[in-house]
Amino acid sequence: MLDSVENTIHDSPERTKSAMNNFLYTVGISYLPLHEKAVETAKAVGIVEVKRDKKKSSLLNAYESIQKEVDKGKIGFKRKHVRC
Repeated sequence: MLDSVENTIHDSPERTKSAMNNFLYTVGISYLPLHEKAVETAKAVGIVEVKRDKKKSSLLNAYESIQKEVDKGKIGFKRKHVRC
């Protein structure tokens, strides 16, 4: 799924971009076996711009978010509830 995100995130609808970015962040933080692959994918994807109708567009960067959590030492934590 990480490869799919890398290949299609910039061509996807706006809500899908946000969900894919969140997926990259979650895999990079909470699933240790795929941490390195998620970090590489997040670097390759770069900044994702999500345009909203009546709000200012937001810039999402999964790589920076993952690095902030790694610096805090929160890598490998388990989420209590996971929604697909």
